[in-house]
Amino acid sequence: MTSLPPAPELPHGDPRVVSRMFDRIAKRYDLMNRLLSFGIDGGWRRFSAKQARLRVGDKALDIASGTGDLSFELAKSVGHDGIVVGLDIAHEMLVLAVEKGRHRGENHRVDHHEGDAMALPYADNVFRATTMAFGGRNVPDLTGAFREMNRVMVPGGRAVFLELNRPRMFGFKQLFDFYFHTFSPLMGGLISGDREAYSYLPRSVDHFESVGDITEIMRNAGMRDVEVYRLMFGVAVVHVGTKPAAAGTS
Repeated sequence: MTSLPPAPELPHGDPRVVSRMFDRIAKRYDLMNRLLSFGIDGGWRRFSAKQARLRVGDKALDIASGTGDLSFELAKSVGHDGIVVGLDIAHEMLVLAVEKGRHRGENHRVDHHEGDAMALPYADNVFRATTMAFGGRNVPDLTGAFREMNRVMVPGGRAVFLELNRPRMFGFKQLFDFYFHTFSPLMGGLISGDREAYSYLPRSVDHFESVGDITEIMRNAGMRDVEVYRLMFGVAVVHVGTKPAAAGTS
């Protein structure tokens, strides 16, 4: 087994190492998300999907799509004439996403591709929205990932970025730290059989860019009008950026 990158290299370590980690825990990934977030993660994804402001017939790209939960939320807005593409680097996660789509009858409007967030295999100006949920800590260059998200969007398109964050409110912060750094790795190890993977999660959040840093990175990647939404006392944060309209258009 290849060890995960040590804390000083987090959050932007080798994505190949991280993809192997997610392949190992894929079969327990959805269960652990529901248990460790008490089911709240579904609400975070629904909120994020609404921020994309998709319409019937639109195309959307969900990067680091995992088992497809956010992709399927986006699909509710695009109708039968639209399409959502879920892209992930972890093969086993995509296998589960395809199976989940088959059970839900969604594979006609949600497609799943294996690929790299740093080099999206799509042309410029294709998607009305691009999204990424809980994947930013696993890319080697966050600015580069946002530039790619911006590149493949049509002018006026919206990029939605959902990520975990350490809350600041006294009392709740201490409770969160204990739960996140002690209880979550213990439960993750017991249920998934891979404590190392669930120790990586809190370490990656600890060393990730701040809310303000992410806002600035999105702007540097070419996005404008960046909005920030803090959910559950700041445990999760949604950033939304817009691709500027093309020159000479109104």
